[in-house]
Amino acid sequence: MNDVIINEIQRFSFDNTNVRGEHVVLNSAYQEIIKRKNYPIGIEKLLGEFVAAIALLRDIIKIDGVLSIQAKGNGFLSTLMTECDELQNLRGIAQWDETQTVPDTISLKEVLEGGYLVITISPRNGQRYQGIVEIVGDTLAECLEQYFYQSEQLPSRVWLAANGAQSAGLFLQRLPAEQAQSGDEDAWERFTHLAATVKDEELLGLDTETLLHRLYHEEEVRLYEPKALQFGCSCSRQRTLDAVISIGADEVRQLLIEQGSIQVDCQFCAEQYEFTAEDLVDQLGDQAQTH
Repeated sequence: MNDVIINEIQRFSFDNTNVRGEHVVLNSAYQEIIKRKNYPIGIEKLLGEFVAAIALLRDIIKIDGVLSIQAKGNGFLSTLMTECDELQNLRGIAQWDETQTVPDTISLKEVLEGGYLVITISPRNGQRYQGIVEIVGDTLAECLEQYFYQSEQLPSRVWLAANGAQSAGLFLQRLPAEQAQSGDEDAWERFTHLAATVKDEELLGLDTETLLHRLYHEEEVRLYEPKALQFGCSCSRQRTLDAVISIGADEVRQLLIEQGSIQVDCQFCAEQYEFTAEDLVDQLGDQAQTH
């Protein structure tokens, strides 16, 4: 395993073909996410796959804003969500029935039976767009392949892995034929066949150049500049205050009477915010007063 701090995504392409790809490896950024809550190892792994997946998606879907993947289902895992913004800040959370024993290896289809994935594109300016993907197969990778087929009509393959210390993902996509520079018609099948031999420990423990050399040492691979990623939460005191005010003056006043102050914890980063009547009087006027 690679002990170097790596939180980056790197694009690559194969010369004289219409195939491109990406590889992401995360360690401390992923660890910052899972340490916020006492997750069972099975959920740590699944959340790690979602974190790697959102990093891959964010680099493919280029917007000035936030991209998120959210899974909802009727099993013991009720919600799983990851986000990445244009500054490459990652955050994520999982909610589950903590009275149940969670297996170390989780089938997405089993834990989200009857559920679905929602991929949300939220530009800073412009309309929000949501794509809903049915849970197909047993893995998140299969769901993402279905999403790309539905949304872009481009054949895509995804490999994801996480182990509680690192998370990683590999992505291949075949672009329209007119973008190819030669008639290498077998390239897609050859590249995906070779990628399918990758082991989780290779995906997690190797940097992009080493991994691609191991898989494609006989091919002409072009590497692009890597991009750094990091854990980052978009919560703030003002945004939390806005959320408190949105519940209404009567409800705020009742909470202040009962509790003396209103305390809100960010589920993503565990930051704690406390608001007193004095903090709220400017927004709610005399209705914030408890006596």
